[in-house]
Amino acid sequence: MRQLMMGCVAASIAGFGSTDFTFTGTYTWIQDNASNWRLKFLSSGVFTPKKSLLIDAFLVGGGGGGGGNGSGDLLSIGSGGGGGLTGTYKNITLVANQAYTITIGAGGSPSANGGSTSAFGSSVSGGGAGYKVASAFGLANGGWGGSGGGANGRNGSGWVNGGNGGSDGGNGATVLATGGNGQGVTTREFGEAGTALYAGGGGGGAYSNSLTAGAGGAGGGGKGYGSGTGAPISGTANTGGGGGGGSSDANYYGASGGSGILIIRNKRT
Repeated sequence: MRQLMMGCVAASIAGFGSTDFTFTGTYTWIQDNASNWRLKFLSSGVFTPKKSLLIDAFLVGGGGGGGGNGSGDLLSIGSGGGGGLTGTYKNITLVANQAYTITIGAGGSPSANGGSTSAFGSSVSGGGAGYKVASAFGLANGGWGGSGGGANGRNGSGWVNGGNGGSDGGNGATVLATGGNGQGVTTREFGEAGTALYAGGGGGGAYSNSLTAGAGGAGGGGKGYGSGTGAPISGTANTGGGGGGGSSDANYYGASGGSGILIIRNKRT
């Protein structure tokens, strides 16, 4: 019986196509070549395959929101939000006609953590929110996550440029405050070299528009507030990128994080 089941699953890999499932949310089907495919789930929903199959899955949590409360006082300058955590899970058996609930983590609103992404019994957390300055002479560290958020440009004696968001599992840049910690392993799709990056950290905000914003990390991180660029930018949707940090210079709140994503593919050897 076990051999029969495994044989059916193996046979379904080659024959599984874009019409062999239903999903109640939004998705994108990618046919990589004659035998390999990927399926990107862009929103939450219920996935029901019409055939049994073996898959690999790549999960990205929602990005954390950038710090800064837009209050117009010197305490509102903020750091970048952390990108959502990522995880790769291989050799997962899906059973024909079974309904699987998929949850895509929402991007965090300003100064809020991102949401978790979960599917097939696995889950990854969203990125941590960027902080805002807690006192007139304080510092605001970047949010933790898949890649860390950049620190804000503030210290007790003046203002500096915002710190850049981290990329590919790295930490956000330390300026005076500390950049957020990244997960320390690659955030590339399925953890493989040469694939797309996800979960970039948000850039830290600069207090004045005469100073340079922290750039968002590769993989969807949004830039912070700063010179020539105006308002902070949100993390890119379905990348888990962190939001850029805001500033009291023009009453800018931090920007929201980008939503997460789930990607599955036929099991690869």
